[in-house]
Amino acid sequence: MRARRAAACAFAAWLAGCQVVAPLPDAEDGATSAEGDGIDSGAAAGDAGDGSPESWVPPAQEAGPCEIAACSAHCARSMDLCELTPQYPSVEACCTVCEAMPSPEGYAGCRAAETGDPAGCTAAGPLGPEGGAGCVGRCEAVCVLYAAICPIELADIAACEALCAALPAPEVFDACGPLMAEGSLGCSTQQIYAALGAVDKKARDKVCRDILEGRCPKPACADGD
Repeated sequence: MRARRAAACAFAAWLAGCQVVAPLPDAEDGATSAEGDGIDSGAAAGDAGDGSPESWVPPAQEAGPCEIAACSAHCARSMDLCELTPQYPSVEACCTVCEAMPSPEGYAGCRAAETGDPAGCTAAGPLGPEGGAGCVGRCEAVCVLYAAICPIELADIAACEALCAALPAPEVFDACGPLMAEGSLGCSTQQIYAALGAVDKKARDKVCRDILEGRCPKPACADGD
């Protein structure tokens, strides 16, 4: 339950477009004089064995589109390998989906993109196979996302999963392709992506109602995806 609440908070912050920025240290309070404390700044910086500042090498930093390294690896590979049958409308949406899961690392591990064919890409996205061996199933993934975006419209996750199980799951899903089958799981997933991109609460609430009523949106994918 705490993981789902955390997911909801993460979605709320993402949808609001907010950033939490650590304040810069006060110039007077945070600065320390090398002359006043008796520490030779050059020697401290070069304390890597030979006392030379040039010998110090900063540690390597992991870089990626997501805050969680496992999600970065999953999203980068998925967006690259499944370019013709994308499972996410953008890399930002992929990061949001992955990081909202109860176990982002588990989701990324269970949804590894191994092949670029349409069926293989679908299996590597949120509409992959149902849960097993500790993996997040498609209905759990969809319902966790829906609950985070539309918390007022949903009784609980269990009720959502029961409704989800009755919806036909597509053998091939394309996040950027037109959907004709209203009331399908593929349609609901595209609606969730549309809600992620909603510019304000009013627009998002409309999409939430559309999901419940089974209406399909026009896919909204990032340029070049």
